[in-house]
Amino acid sequence: MRVKIFRASNTTEALRMVKEEMGPEAVILRTRTLERSEADHGRPGDNIEVTAAVDYDLEATSVSGSAFRRQEELYRRWNVLEKELCEIKDALWMLEAGSLLKPELYFNKEVKDRYSCLRGFGLNRSALTRLMSRSTTAENGAECVTGDHDFSIRRYLLEVLDSIRIGGRGGKGDGARIVSFLGPTGVGKTTSMAKLAALAAVKRGKRVAMITLDTFRIAAVAQMETYARIMSVPLEVATTREELQAAVSRHSDCDAVFIDTIGRSPNNMEELKELKDILSIPEKIHHYLVLSATTQYENLIHAEKRFNLLPFDSYIFTKLDEAEDPTAMINFLVMGEKPVSFFTMGQQVPEDIEPASKRRLAAMMLNRNRTAEAEYRREVV
Repeated sequence: MRVKIFRASNTTEALRMVKEEMGPEAVILRTRTLERSEADHGRPGDNIEVTAAVDYDLEATSVSGSAFRRQEELYRRWNVLEKELCEIKDALWMLEAGSLLKPELYFNKEVKDRYSCLRGFGLNRSALTRLMSRSTTAENGAECVTGDHDFSIRRYLLEVLDSIRIGGRGGKGDGARIVSFLGPTGVGKTTSMAKLAALAAVKRGKRVAMITLDTFRIAAVAQMETYARIMSVPLEVATTREELQAAVSRHSDCDAVFIDTIGRSPNNMEELKELKDILSIPEKIHHYLVLSATTQYENLIHAEKRFNLLPFDSYIFTKLDEAEDPTAMINFLVMGEKPVSFFTMGQQVPEDIEPASKRRLAAMMLNRNRTAEAEYRREVV
């Protein structure tokens, strides 16, 4: 218990002092009028002395309760701020929609709902412009279910997926038994090649050969030799076009030949031209552009533009397991002119690779949409 003495000019003031310092739970133990000799030792005009006490547990509870009330007020203000930010975000979306849509479409509820849904998938301005420029379902006279949120999600999800090309997996069906793996440094070209070579050689029993052009990275050849030994397939090393042609010719009886290349910076056009020269052999090569799903959209566009010098035939996207938000990849594929062939999501060879599919893309987009929607609902509550 904490005990304290308060002195004031009157009882009302003394009780106010007790309440302010010790809280409403304080107990008054004694009240007395000061004699003149005692009052002279205090402040001028102090005539009343009040002795008050409060239990330590009650005091702690009072402080805790006060802190809780302050915390509640902070949460309330924070929620109000979040709600206002969400309203600002929605207003900006609608402003953006106004710049993309024709005036007669902007005031069409279904068109605005379609825009909001596509925007909810994380599509950027370029992808939205491409999709919104197409005629809507309502304009085509198709039956529309209004007010059904899940229906809208499915309908517009299919619209996004229809704009993405899947395929281009090389092989004899595409007129090429030779495939190469191009791309920036560190995106997973060598591992992707090893996975596809292992699937062909070990899982399907095909005759496979591997060729590496990467003599630049430390231990790159040793890594390829390890893969080749485990899979029991031949490995060749080439550094010039003539050496590559000779290596390909030595394995003309193979069902598939996989060529690993040196990672090149999209900013170094001279190195890209050198790589193009090495790969310029008479045989048809299906070139995969290997990109990481963790790369920003602008950098994906930049890489595609520069590596198109070779040119490539389809994409492989790696590190799907490391990409928290797939929207950069989705936007890129919506805008891309080439198909996506494979997805990889780990380091295990050959398990962590699969043919690209719209099912996988849909799962990633819906997961992203649910997360964004949950955050939105939490903000406005």
